[in-house]
Amino acid sequence: MKKIIILQILLSLSLFADITLSAEEEKNWQIKTVVGKEVTHIPLGEYIMKVTTPPKLLHTLSVPYEAQIVNLNRVNFEKVDKGEPLALLTATEWIEAQRKAIADTIELMHHEHLAERKAKLCQEEIIAQKECLVAEAEVKTDKIKLSASKTLLKAYGASESMIKKVYTDLVILPNMQLLSPVKGTLLEVNIQPGKSVSPSSALFVIKVDGENWLESDIPQAVAKNLKSAQEVIITVNGKDIQSKVLNVSPVINPHNQTRYVRFSLPQEANLLSGLRQKVQLNIKEKAFIVNKKAVVQDGDRNLVFIKDGQKYKAQEVNVIAENAESCYLDYNIALNGSIVISSTSIFQNMLKEGE
Repeated sequence: MKKIIILQILLSLSLFADITLSAEEEKNWQIKTVVGKEVTHIPLGEYIMKVTTPPKLLHTLSVPYEAQIVNLNRVNFEKVDKGEPLALLTATEWIEAQRKAIADTIELMHHEHLAERKAKLCQEEIIAQKECLVAEAEVKTDKIKLSASKTLLKAYGASESMIKKVYTDLVILPNMQLLSPVKGTLLEVNIQPGKSVSPSSALFVIKVDGENWLESDIPQAVAKNLKSAQEVIITVNGKDIQSKVLNVSPVINPHNQTRYVRFSLPQEANLLSGLRQKVQLNIKEKAFIVNKKAVVQDGDRNLVFIKDGQKYKAQEVNVIAENAESCYLDYNIALNGSIVISSTSIFQNMLKEGE
């Protein structure tokens, strides 16, 4: 066992041993070198990506009862402000809820008047204290019932001003204004004047202003270089957009060996939801770019040969990405030198002979 370990160490040392060439050998073998170029971001290729809207930016507006549309104030794709009227509705349940609220208000007023009278009689010891306690309990019960009626009106979509009018003026409002709960853009309007709508059906879908998503299936060979919260640069139509990785699928699609990846898309990018666009993906990471001819494979390893005077040293490298002409390598200060780009097979053979 010890002999095997020693042999492995010797092989490792021989792999990275310096190779010395004379000036004549360099000339005969036409050895050429270039200086490695440092870059701040790495292109990972072009992919078709789709712009989607995060669910948290979508608000669906509905009513919990069957209603009839009296009037429609807004249509598809219009901008709306929070609290702006979208439609005018009427419904039997809405009118019945107001009638009950008014009845609860009148009953509370009656019991409050009785409780006030009985409180005076109790003070003068004309009636038993028990009757005052019963009267106060009735008032408390009525207040609870009135609060429940108010909550129901709110659930039906009534504003504070509408509820106040019902309680103060004791009048039934035949129609109710449906107000926008947020500021945004109407994506869907699913109602028409004169038509009835069923309970909880989506009447309006509103998109709040904010960051969208870019989503795509990225080949595993590229996706393995991405991780959540990683900063990336998305290039669309020649314009660079600062983005970051939001999610990388933990599983690979067995049919095409891709992984689903989601990126953030700033609002200022001005790309519409639903758009499918060819996008250049770049990761923000320091690396060295070298001529593709400089990288040679030795088993499972990638090597480059770096010149130092008349000596050449084999340097193991990790290829992050590549194109037809260049390779992007993990940042290593050792690559900041003259790298061999021709006759690399000669150096590779010398390493094998050394082994």
